[in-house]
Amino acid sequence: MKTIKQLSIFLENKNGKLGNILNVLKAENIEIQAASVADTTDYGILRLITSEQMKASRLLQANGILVNVNEVLAIEIEANTSTFASAVDSITDGGVSINYLYTFHKDGKLVLIIRPADIEQAEKVITEKGLTLIQGWE
Repeated sequence: MKTIKQLSIFLENKNGKLGNILNVLKAENIEIQAASVADTTDYGILRLITSEQMKASRLLQANGILVNVNEVLAIEIEANTSTFASAVDSITDGGVSINYLYTFHKDGKLVLIIRPADIEQAEKVITEKGLTLIQGWE
C-alpha cells in the first residue's frame, strides 16, 4: 500500500500542552510538515506529519505523551480550489468515505492528507482516477 504514517496525539486543553509537544520535537530538530488540531471542550487530537515520524513517536512517548501512529494517504495535486474540488469529488464519487482531511503546500503543490474509512478501497479509487499518491515519509 502507498500509505504514509501520521502521528495522532492526545492533547489536553490545558495551557502549555501543545508547547510541550513542540519543544520535544524542536530539541531533536524534527520538522513539522503538516499539522491539524480537532478539539472538543476537554481535549484535542493533534495530527502531525513530521520529517521523522517514528523518531518523533518514540521521543514523544518517552516524554509521557500519548501517541498513535496511523496510516493515511497523501495525494499531490495542483494548488488551486478547482483541482482540490475535483480530487475530492473523484474520491467520493468512487464510493470512498473520508473520515477527515487536511492539507498543506509542498514544492508549489497542494498535498491532501486523507483518512478514509477503507484505505485499500481509497487507494484503488485514487489510482484509477489518475491522482498522484505520495510515498516516502516514514
